[in-house]
Amino acid sequence: MISEISEEFIETLCGDIAEQVPINRKLPENGVLHIDKVLPYICVYRYKKPDVFFAGLLRTQASYLIVKDDVNISNLLECIATSVSKQLNSFLIIEIWPVRKDHGAEFEISCPAGKAPATVKSLVDGIENLRNIYPEISAVVSDTHDRHPDRLEPLLALEETKESGSLILGIAVPTIYQRPEENQVYSIFYRKFVSQLSEIIKRTVYEFIRVQTSNPFDHYLMFGKTNLDQITQDADTTLAEISEGMSFLLRTTPVNAAQEWEAFRKSNFTIEPSFNYRLIALDPEREKRKLYDIPLEKVDDPTLAYILRDKRLEIEKQLTMLEERGTDNFRFVGESLYGAIDEKVLDGAEEILKSFPKGDSPIEIEKFSCHDFAVHAQKEIDFYQEKFPKLKLSIKIRSDVSGIMVSETDLLISDGLSMDPNRCDALIQHEIATHILTYCNGKSQPFKQMYAGFAGYDQLQEGLAVLAEYLVDGLTVNRLRLLAGRVVAANNLVMGATFIETFNVLKNTHYFPEKTAYYITMRIYRGGGLTKDAVYLAGLMDIMEYLKKGGKLETLYAGKFNTNHVELIEELIHRNVLKKPVLPRFLERSTVQDRLKNLRTGITLTQLLN
Repeated sequence: MISEISEEFIETLCGDIAEQVPINRKLPENGVLHIDKVLPYICVYRYKKPDVFFAGLLRTQASYLIVKDDVNISNLLECIATSVSKQLNSFLIIEIWPVRKDHGAEFEISCPAGKAPATVKSLVDGIENLRNIYPEISAVVSDTHDRHPDRLEPLLALEETKESGSLILGIAVPTIYQRPEENQVYSIFYRKFVSQLSEIIKRTVYEFIRVQTSNPFDHYLMFGKTNLDQITQDADTTLAEISEGMSFLLRTTPVNAAQEWEAFRKSNFTIEPSFNYRLIALDPEREKRKLYDIPLEKVDDPTLAYILRDKRLEIEKQLTMLEERGTDNFRFVGESLYGAIDEKVLDGAEEILKSFPKGDSPIEIEKFSCHDFAVHAQKEIDFYQEKFPKLKLSIKIRSDVSGIMVSETDLLISDGLSMDPNRCDALIQHEIATHILTYCNGKSQPFKQMYAGFAGYDQLQEGLAVLAEYLVDGLTVNRLRLLAGRVVAANNLVMGATFIETFNVLKNTHYFPEKTAYYITMRIYRGGGLTKDAVYLAGLMDIMEYLKKGGKLETLYAGKFNTNHVELIEELIHRNVLKKPVLPRFLERSTVQDRLKNLRTGITLTQLLN
């Protein structure tokens, strides 16, 4: 028996489309219609029995209709097509259905090949590119009026498509991600398959409208979802809460580093320090259980699902490291998290230390106190406070911090600070115009990972902060040598050197002051061995390469993520999931623009000091 959709429902829907209201409506017999925004296409799946995996192919799209095959949706589709065509001049209906035949991997495309050749070619090319994950995939094209499953009637009669300004394509998709007879689903492959097919469909639609119409879409990524559903928001929130509650760096930083320095110095650097750490006020096993209670498999958006899975894996490894703190396993898990010391980064560090074998000696000038620095920093804080009135930016002078650091929107300054006035501007741009600004930009986004931090975000954050020092002409020999020394120390750790051996290499071979050599070594050997400090130089090198290749510096200020996430961030900006960021005001300086031009032409690490 055929189920009908009421005329009242259809009229209301047409009104919503005309008003550009997002639509997420239930249909008879557990069907669903989702239109994230007015788009020039819709994907349709008519099922006999519910198939959550095949439906997942469509749920990646921002416009889809999933419905039981005994529900009459012709009038509904005609309404959608006509309403959208009034705004965008044309409309593409893509009916998608599963095929299972002897483990075959052939896509069947049903279309009027002569009417939209560029659109069909884009679809075929995309499907053939799927061979990178499944070599047997192929596509066959049929020029036919029958663009629907054999057992069903057409979605619309040809006359109706002409009247509504629409075109129908049919795609029979081989379900190569599962073996129903064996009750198996290849989940990892399925995620890759779904993600790539989602992009193929968007590119196909873009080719259709690019050729057919004038339209407001200047990139295929604009067809992605803009609105975050509740499942995604809940997963994002839970991950951010677990990450923030873990305080990983705080719990892996010694509380007695200063006392151990004194003991190490008195022993004439012969007795290895014994570091103490804060007690861990959480149960890593329970936190891991929370992590895997998050139903990320229900996050339909492939891009957001990837980001959230990546972050979950990072948190899991950090929780394992907390469990293994003080053992060799801490270092081994850390290496899997932060990666090995890249040979290119090690070469860069050695080149710096070779070009500048000794640091600059401190100049005898009047130093800035914590209060002097705070006065200058307050001007920058006030500027960004106006940009982010809903957040509270502040400066705090404290006795329990060393040097200068940032905690979310707070700039923390040691009450014992004594610094070279010439470093003032560089440190302000490093801490406020990078770390605080990217936190504020991230906090202003609807996706919490933008401020909580994507997996591995430290590398880009620290590289961007050091870049700011260079751009305002505040990067020094000592600063660059420090970053290089951290890389050398991390490599020594990986190669099996002891704390004292690494300390001696820094002190005797590379002429770091004793206390500086100690603190570099302490940071690398803390907890059992943490190679994270190598990411500072690696991040700077990544950004230099990124800018040389023409990358947009502006994108990097949108929040806290790594360079491997830049394409994802730009996608989310195209989709209007993310807003464009507030940029640091130092970029307005003409001298900064000159230095950016130098970076884009390509310079070496040592030329940063010229």
